[in-house]
Amino acid sequence: MQNTIKYQEDRQPIIELSAPSAGRALKFKRQLLQHVFDHSIESIMVTDEAGIILQVNAAFSEITGYSAEEAIGQTPRLVQSARHEPGFYQQMWLQLQQSGSWSGQVWNRRKSGEVYLQWLNINTLTDDEGRITHRVAIGHDLSGVKSTHHERTLFTFKDPLTQLGNRQLLTSRLDQALAEAERNRIRVGLMVIDVGRLRPVNEELGLAWGDDVLRQQARILQAAVDEADTLVRLQGDQFAVLRHSRAGDVTMAQLADKLLGLLGQPIVLADQNIVSLQPSIGIAIYPRDATDNAGLLQAAEHAHAMAKRGGRNRFQFVDQRQHDLHHRELLIEHSLHHVLNTAAGEGLSLHYQPQVFPGNGQILAMEALLRWEHPRLGAISPAEFIPVAEQSGQSVRLDRWVIEQVCAQIAEWRCHYPQLPVVSINLSAQQFSQPDFADWLQACIKEAGIQAEWLKLEVTETAMMMHKDTCVMMLGRLRELGFKISLDDFGTGYSALACLHQFPLDELKIDRSFMVEASLNERAFMLLKTIVGLAQQLSLSLVVEGVEQQHQLDLLADFGPLMVQGYFFYRPLPVVDVMGLLGERPAS
Repeated sequence: MQNTIKYQEDRQPIIELSAPSAGRALKFKRQLLQHVFDHSIESIMVTDEAGIILQVNAAFSEITGYSAEEAIGQTPRLVQSARHEPGFYQQMWLQLQQSGSWSGQVWNRRKSGEVYLQWLNINTLTDDEGRITHRVAIGHDLSGVKSTHHERTLFTFKDPLTQLGNRQLLTSRLDQALAEAERNRIRVGLMVIDVGRLRPVNEELGLAWGDDVLRQQARILQAAVDEADTLVRLQGDQFAVLRHSRAGDVTMAQLADKLLGLLGQPIVLADQNIVSLQPSIGIAIYPRDATDNAGLLQAAEHAHAMAKRGGRNRFQFVDQRQHDLHHRELLIEHSLHHVLNTAAGEGLSLHYQPQVFPGNGQILAMEALLRWEHPRLGAISPAEFIPVAEQSGQSVRLDRWVIEQVCAQIAEWRCHYPQLPVVSINLSAQQFSQPDFADWLQACIKEAGIQAEWLKLEVTETAMMMHKDTCVMMLGRLRELGFKISLDDFGTGYSALACLHQFPLDELKIDRSFMVEASLNERAFMLLKTIVGLAQQLSLSLVVEGVEQQHQLDLLADFGPLMVQGYFFYRPLPVVDVMGLLGERPAS
């Protein structure tokens, strides 16, 4: 290929390539891109849409110490340090989802364990249909910047209000302390302290006086801890003390008791106002309570939260059982976030439990029930992960994932079983704060090619009563669109009996606790019979949950037409077993 060189007016050269064939041009472009990739001084990491590393360049290996063979197949967690809170990465991920790009300073870790500062740019690549195919992360190592002024601009380890160290200094010192503790087999202690009741000072006297209180408390702490200890202000009215050695339970308790006495003394401000505070302290010990930087800080913060919950003016060591439960919840929360951001919903699956007419055993409906096989924790009960989803604001997305899967499954089944029973889906309370839900659901069934009347939406009594006005409006619209509405777990939450007639319902679902009590107690049996009669008078279909034994089924014999759901007939079944119930398997 013959090249020519021309010059612009400013004598800058322009290289022109003679027109090659399309194939040769594409090959040249690829070679050029590969040359840039291989010889860039910036580290480059390419991942697929799920975050699996596909390719890294030589600069990445030089900066991080990881070879391409070690990096490929891993995730970017390979180089993550513990200096950032989980919220930092959640915010990064949220911005990537919203805008397709993110840039900023990140503390990463080399293979040697050294933590370094990097300026990172992440961009998302999509195909012609807008689907995410790759993400490209380009990083510039800032640890080589020699200018003291520039380094001070990039990062500071001092808290400007109290002149103590800040959270970043604590993280740096923790790295050093834990490395030394591992070498010398010694303990390291970490305290998280808050002065307590600072908000009333800020609200009643003003922020300036609140700052004065913090400065005084900082001076008290500085005078009380050992010179070898690291004292920092974490945030707000929270401080931390890192004891690098001699961190047994007795010495840590003695120090905590001393600090509580000093910090709890009345403080006289310049305007002669006297402030009494109520400090609390949480204590974690390495390696007993955690074995890494982030884990130790998390453990101390959790112990501190327990101390506050216990009434303040006290210190608290880590309750390992409570800490483990808290850690498990965090793991579930973060894993759920990851699962909902993968197209396949890794580990999530649906089982279906039939609802049966007891007279002839005919299956009239099926309830879709979510199951989760976690890669580390194994099978997790919905009773555990659904509350975590609700508390972390992920229940809306979880609901919608289930609905999409159910709609696709109904569409597939309908190709082979025209008389398919209605399938019911549980809705979380948070779904009623989503004004787009009815439109989204209508679009979802349209895309799947199914009809609204093939779905039944189950709403718990508690959710319905908590969001009464919005619930009535939304369910009314959904019912107008053809969806069936069922009131789930009736009798377990707020009493909806008085306003039952106000809700746009097709069905009442009686909680299993009624069935259990009715089989043991005559008064409970009469209450169950009354509720059944009320439902029939209101022309509501009826489902009784928790039917597990013959004598329970016999109690319902004179109650008229209803459906039962429980282990007596069927446990929740995987899809393959449901197909066996629906009729002969379709020919392959």
